[in-house]
Amino acid sequence: MAEYGVGGGLNTFVPTFSAATGQIQIEFTRSVNRFPITQYAQIVPVQQQSGYYLRIDEQETARVVNTQDLQWPLGEDRPTGINSDFEFNQFTTQRFQTSFHIPQETARQAQWDIVASHARIAAAKMMTHRSLRMATQLTTSSNYNTSGGSQNYYAAATDLVTGVNITSADGVQQIIRAAIERIVQNTVGAVSPKDILLIVNPTTARILATSEGVRDYVKNYPAAFSFLKGDDTFAAYGLPQTLFGLGGVVVDDTVRVTSRKGATDARSFLYGTASAPGMVFVSRPGGLIGNEGPSFSTATIFAYEDMTVETMDDPWNRRVRGSVTDNSATVLTAALSGLYIADANS
Repeated sequence: MAEYGVGGGLNTFVPTFSAATGQIQIEFTRSVNRFPITQYAQIVPVQQQSGYYLRIDEQETARVVNTQDLQWPLGEDRPTGINSDFEFNQFTTQRFQTSFHIPQETARQAQWDIVASHARIAAAKMMTHRSLRMATQLTTSSNYNTSGGSQNYYAAATDLVTGVNITSADGVQQIIRAAIERIVQNTVGAVSPKDILLIVNPTTARILATSEGVRDYVKNYPAAFSFLKGDDTFAAYGLPQTLFGLGGVVVDDTVRVTSRKGATDARSFLYGTASAPGMVFVSRPGGLIGNEGPSFSTATIFAYEDMTVETMDDPWNRRVRGSVTDNSATVLTAALSGLYIADANS
């Protein structure tokens, strides 16, 4: 005789979203204390997986070839002027996810919320993945101008400041000042020094912190004694929160494990190596959450799904299943407001 089943509370897939998703967003994607990417990349929530963002020709705000071009003599027709150039660039989000499953017996007998713990581990992996995607965008030379008057990619520090690298006397100061000057010039003043952040990894931070120029800077810093005590002002691996006119210094200590489970352990930081320490300068005016209008924020995350957490009870296999989904695009929305030095030690 045939047997029939009717959908009920024990055998119908009912995913849950809201509570865990909100908590994960608070703890990971919207908290500046967990993953450094939140300090230098702006999140823009979007309603469509594909869309356009507006890029304005920033040169028009400062194009004054001669004073006669703008003159309007009495009795003459009004000058026609020119149309400002607007460029619409497309973005398309990509969906990524990581899953976990827990035996029902384990979930029921654990003395803590083990499902939430696994969701946090999954969210940390997805944030590492997002950080890697953004680092790839920020360290790809073809995303910048590699020559000409608006050049903002340099294979070596000495290409930016002739004969200078981060180990030179006053080299750090000269490089930072030159990078600020280049970004302000490229954006015709739309980005100010206080909007510019320097991104380095801990290895590069150690080299910077022990350089002669930074040591002298710290010695003359009003809060120099805090450096010896390890106070928050110098918590970023011995570097002050601001340096030589920058808006801030972000030490991205995100660690990426590149080995499969059970294989020889392999892990590394983003943004360069000990032999080729990278320096990335970005602009992030405004807050963490942006809008879909034109922006001078260098790095933007268009988020269609911002770490959606889903869980389901699987009675047949006696386990709880869950996943964290990130559907987003990592984009350099205003590459001219950034600058990348691939090897600051050369």
